[in-house]
Amino acid sequence: MDLKLEIKKEKDYTHIIVHGEVDLYNANELKEKVHMSTDRAISPNLIIDLKDVDYIDSTGLGILIGIKRRTTEKGGVLILVLYSDRINKLFEITGLNKIFTIARGFDAATALLQK
Repeated sequence: MDLKLEIKKEKDYTHIIVHGEVDLYNANELKEKVHMSTDRAISPNLIIDLKDVDYIDSTGLGILIGIKRRTTEKGGVLILVLYSDRINKLFEITGLNKIFTIARGFDAATALLQK
């Protein structure tokens, strides 16, 4: 499945909505597009919305870890929005739920940025 991104730049964050699967074949595309969009952003904060993602492999998880590291280095906060119980379970099993800030909806993610 092809990867599609919607990128919305706001004053306090960049909101990236991911559609499709994040896997070996397209994870680098996610990384490149995220880096391009955040390099010129007003704010270093990033919300990656995985609303329409039902599959992430280890390569995709590695890319998300790299994006988090880069966001943190720029003084920003990365929040992942996970809707799928299956994807949420993946983050719990791998322990990544302890590394990432995770919200169960977009409104919850923006509320976390206000703290």
